[in-house]
Amino acid sequence: MIKEGKFGTQEAICIITITTVSKVFYTSPTMVMKIVGTAGWYMTLISAATATVAFTVVYLLLKRFPGKNIMEIYDIVLGKSIGSFFSLSLLLIVLLTAAANIREFTEVMIVYIFPLSPPSYIIGLLLIIIVLAAYLGLEPIARVSRLFGGMLLFGLLSILILATRNYELYHLFPILGYGIGTTFSNGALRSSAYGEVTIVAVIAGSLQGISHVKKAGYISIFLSGAIISLVIFSFTLSFPYYTGREITAPMYLMTTLINYTGFFQRLEAIFLYIWSISMAISSSALIYIVLMIYGHIFNIQDKKPLILPLNIILYCLAMLPESMGALITIYMQALRTYGWIFFFLPPALALLIAMAKGEEGEVKNAKEN
Repeated sequence: MIKEGKFGTQEAICIITITTVSKVFYTSPTMVMKIVGTAGWYMTLISAATATVAFTVVYLLLKRFPGKNIMEIYDIVLGKSIGSFFSLSLLLIVLLTAAANIREFTEVMIVYIFPLSPPSYIIGLLLIIIVLAAYLGLEPIARVSRLFGGMLLFGLLSILILATRNYELYHLFPILGYGIGTTFSNGALRSSAYGEVTIVAVIAGSLQGISHVKKAGYISIFLSGAIISLVIFSFTLSFPYYTGREITAPMYLMTTLINYTGFFQRLEAIFLYIWSISMAISSSALIYIVLMIYGHIFNIQDKKPLILPLNIILYCLAMLPESMGALITIYMQALRTYGWIFFFLPPALALLIAMAKGEEGEVKNAKEN
């Protein structure tokens, strides 16, 4: 039997932050530049602010039922049938997010690193890591996230600092991008880019109380927003927006352009390290969250028999997009724009119903905020 185990706030912050930030290494900055032009670096801060408000709703729901995760709360407030439907909606969006991220990672690897490798080969190698991580359980994934979190951040900041030689301030103009209205509306809609913060509601039982859940959620959004904004800001400084709109993997290209005196160059190895490790951690975390939700819905205590079938489904979903263009314009755009409906709307409805019915947990710790 796989046990989720117990871990601290730092581990939870690392899981959520790595899972959220890893998307910025692929096509997300390019998508943002296509939508709002040069305003992408602060549009993502609007998304983070919107996600913060949405997480507050999730936190208030968890606070009413101390010691319960979000699936258990759905069952208490809505009944087993409707509660399972709400949990299933979260399972589907997390699974689709994992599949889309894996395929995006694969396509970028094929474009820049392994042009002769079929997608099935790269996806299969990544799934081996995910299967092994799932067998180990949630606590080892959390510990590994904490172990690599600082190193990944240091490597990313080093790349952004070394790339300053290629920054041009005039690339930030026009500062309002395609218009302030477009920036704010898309920023609010794309709050699902930070939807992974709902992971903390699923793993609430592994943390030491609601105060730790609160701290992990808010700090994760703050760190993720700051890092993603900094990356997009650096990308905007490096390339004019009419060029940036056509780049498949901005961070990789920024790394290849680093060149000091001809002796200090070709730093792609650092980026590939950050890229691969963050992808492995984020995918493993998302798939284990799917296992937890599925196990709760169908009252399955031993999740080990589910690991291989789930990864077969994940493989099929990752192979579903016909091309890189379809992946970006259809799947990724839909997930980033409408994912909030599945991440944030069900907890809001559950909170309203719980407040209307006057339901709350039997045990409440007055010292916790």
